[in-house]
Amino acid sequence: MKKTLCFLCQCSWGAAQTLLGAAFWLLFCPGKRPALWRGALVLCWKQKAGASLGLFLFLPEGPDGPGCPALFRAMRVHEYGHFLQSMLLGPLYLPLIALPSALWCFLPVCVRLRERRKMSYYDFFPERWADLYSFYGKTLVVAVIALALYIKRFSFAAEVKLVWLYALWLLVSRMLNSDMYMVRESDLVLTKFLCAAVLATGLVLDAGQRRRFMNWFCLAVGLFYFCSGLLAIVVNLLDIYIYLPPEGVLFGLEVPESLHYLNVFNTNRTISSLWFYIALCMMVYQFFACKRRALRIPIVIAGLLFYLAIGMCFSRTVKIVTAGSVAMLAVLLAFRYLSFKRLWQKCLVVLICAALLIPLSFKSFDWLSSLMSQVSEVLISQVYGEQGDESVSGVDLTDSRDLKEDISNLSERGQIYASFIPTLKTDPKRILIGSFADKLMTVPNTFIVFPIPFTHMHNFLLEVFMLTGLPGFLLVAAFCLLLVLRMLHLFFTKDPRIGLAEKTLTIPLAGILLYGMFEVVIFTACGDRRAPTDMRELSFFIIAGIVLGYSHDILPKLPGLKRK
Repeated sequence: MKKTLCFLCQCSWGAAQTLLGAAFWLLFCPGKRPALWRGALVLCWKQKAGASLGLFLFLPEGPDGPGCPALFRAMRVHEYGHFLQSMLLGPLYLPLIALPSALWCFLPVCVRLRERRKMSYYDFFPERWADLYSFYGKTLVVAVIALALYIKRFSFAAEVKLVWLYALWLLVSRMLNSDMYMVRESDLVLTKFLCAAVLATGLVLDAGQRRRFMNWFCLAVGLFYFCSGLLAIVVNLLDIYIYLPPEGVLFGLEVPESLHYLNVFNTNRTISSLWFYIALCMMVYQFFACKRRALRIPIVIAGLLFYLAIGMCFSRTVKIVTAGSVAMLAVLLAFRYLSFKRLWQKCLVVLICAALLIPLSFKSFDWLSSLMSQVSEVLISQVYGEQGDESVSGVDLTDSRDLKEDISNLSERGQIYASFIPTLKTDPKRILIGSFADKLMTVPNTFIVFPIPFTHMHNFLLEVFMLTGLPGFLLVAAFCLLLVLRMLHLFFTKDPRIGLAEKTLTIPLAGILLYGMFEVVIFTACGDRRAPTDMRELSFFIIAGIVLGYSHDILPKLPGLKRK
């Protein structure tokens, strides 16, 4: 949607500079295919300077361009600021921005003026504005929305306050780490303001509006991931892969470490697996929320496909999370349809569900893998057998990794966790202001013995501490504590206003928090290059907002500790 709006705006309101940019493309970059980045078409040329003309961003190539990633990234963000100026000014962009910038860059009088007064090229007003607008202009829109919601409705909601303060501290900590113009991690900060606004949405809506919102959300999630999962499973069983247009994204089969797992939009298996886990939880909610029994049939089919996709993604972390979620659902059903008057009876039910269903659910993924291996053999024999090739065999989808060994050493995560304190001793400034996301593991990796350097802390709380220091960690820890208390309250409440469907929304939140103990997902997403396309964090805050909304409806304020 964003890319479409950018295209329409630049081809109508900014048509003059877009036409000029197209002429530059044909003149300076003939035969080159532009790359799509945030709605802009990026081209590298042999000029030493960059340019932004409507839809087109032109960046230097060679040692001063892509050969220097930091400089290339900074210039791209700066030129994107001009891209946004073009969307704002339209036909006035050429006389007010493009022409003055070109004169300021190339006119000998301006060059001598900069040298005499020791001025930077970026001190000129259009360039300074582009630097500011490239990040702060985008952030301001989301920040104002979050602030307006906060002022209007949420002076009592401590959870929203904490996320808002975390986003603000993340912004400040980037500045304290010498990134005044948010050149390096603009997406990282922007998404946190967006998360604050999304979290607040669930509290704005009343109960009826929340149900309608969740119906549309579940529909969108279910359709998208059902189509994606079905296609990925089919091509995986056929032992093939495809490239999706227009950007040639890898889709289908990936075989690292002798494992055949689903590759969905060229993400790693833990990200893909958690996508399907969230989709599965939404189908569980929709099953109990749906009043028409006939509509429950496609919901069950979608849920089964998502369960199968989780097994074929080969993320044991998500398998464990899913197994725990099955046990939570069983506890909810037991409390709903059976009568337990004493506390020990309820505790016994929880223990029985956990002891029986968690290992059974985890083992079911192995059974599914064996079954899918046989299905793959049948499909491949049917497809390739007709071509006369009898040497083909099915895909082996079983997991040959040693589970006991990996549990004993936490799949090498123990070394990562052990590096936390030595890292703070080596780089104590991290305690106060954290570090950049791309530099976060430089010090911890020096204390880890592993052939491949790790890219994150494999724990979202430790990652938050490394990223934002102690202030950010305390804000996130406080939010998680309040959210867990609200989840427990909603999960066990007997209030007639809360149905079984609403209670099931606590399951994906618990699952994502548990997942975050071994991976990074919330409060730190967008810290790496994959994350702008990752909906895990945004989905978490959407669901958390809905859960908080229901909890605040029946209990506006959590009871405090009573003094004796």
